[in-house]
Amino acid sequence: MKRKHILTTAALMLLSVALTYCITLYAAEREYNALLADLSQKEQEYARIAEVRSYIDKYYVGEVNEKNITDGALYGMVAMLGDKWSYYLTADQFASVSNSTNNKIYGIGINAAYDEERGAVVVLDVFENSPAEEAKIQPLDKIVRIDGEEVAKIGYDAAVKKITGTAGTAVSITIEREGTQAPIGMSITRREVDVQGINSKILDGNIGYIRILNFDANVDKDFIAALENLKKANVTGLVFDVRNNPGGLMQVLVNVLDPLLPEGTIISEEDKNGKKNVYSSDKNELDLPMAVLTNGYSISAAEFFAAALSEADKAVVVGEPTTGKGVAQSHIKLRDGSGIILSVSRYYTASGKSLEEMGGIVPDKLIEFTEEENRRFYFMSEKEDRQLQGAIEEINKKTAEKKQGE
Repeated sequence: MKRKHILTTAALMLLSVALTYCITLYAAEREYNALLADLSQKEQEYARIAEVRSYIDKYYVGEVNEKNITDGALYGMVAMLGDKWSYYLTADQFASVSNSTNNKIYGIGINAAYDEERGAVVVLDVFENSPAEEAKIQPLDKIVRIDGEEVAKIGYDAAVKKITGTAGTAVSITIEREGTQAPIGMSITRREVDVQGINSKILDGNIGYIRILNFDANVDKDFIAALENLKKANVTGLVFDVRNNPGGLMQVLVNVLDPLLPEGTIISEEDKNGKKNVYSSDKNELDLPMAVLTNGYSISAAEFFAAALSEADKAVVVGEPTTGKGVAQSHIKLRDGSGIILSVSRYYTASGKSLEEMGGIVPDKLIEFTEEENRRFYFMSEKEDRQLQGAIEEINKKTAEKKQGE
């Protein structure tokens, strides 16, 4: 009887193994068939591309630029994903974007805006240790001519392209400066310049102000240095300006927020396969009244900066609603140097909200600029900037409440 029991057990085990094998084989066969169907469908789609190309080769009477055709096909492939944050870039474009995220440019070293009325590139900031600084270019100088061409005729984008360029090459510019009657002409040799992503100062009332231009490489280090300097000056509050900030790198954002927030989750991300990463802050936090300035061009990391401080009840958000971008991109370089910017994960606030689904951050204190104010955004004084004044009012209100509670 014991031998019969052992044989029965063995038979059941073999049956179990056989069933497991059959189930596994069935699942594998289904997966294989699905893969074949997917490959077959893709082959049919790519066959359409080959078919169009064959007609071009056979009948098209014009010149065919192979590179342009390939670039166009790749551009269209990514564009038809329907994701406005994903796109294809040529080798030159990809190199330029890579340099910009490293906060490096090849040019003369200025931050500028366009004056439509005058038709000029207006200098907003002159970067330290740059060719522009050495040429004694000043903020609010107006560049009206570049290499003999008038900026008013070629437009802002073309003007920027003419100012930037290969390191070691020269560009001739003509500027108009307030208080100087005659235009000033000069030749400046371009070189690699480190972009300064942080501007800071102390406003009336001893309120600290930090403008964050982007969240690209090294901005976190510059931010912490600026923050420490303002703390040493015993400022009574802080205004963070992320208006017109296009975003940047996740780790830079986390490093900037960490000294401001209490211990806890800052932001989380989830990829296509459901893998999650959670970024957190330590227990050290800044105990000062804070406000964040936003507008419709506060994008991605800039929005999450405002969201994180708002959700932690550390700052009041002032200005206009943000863009509402909740996906992160990866820069993928292709073999020939071209590349794609592809959305590869979704971001969520500490409370689990998607800014994309929310439609962006709606300020606690909504102050919308007029068209005229938007046009003069970079040229307004502190007193003329209603959004900045609104943030200062909130800081003063919180400071007064804090004193009453002491």
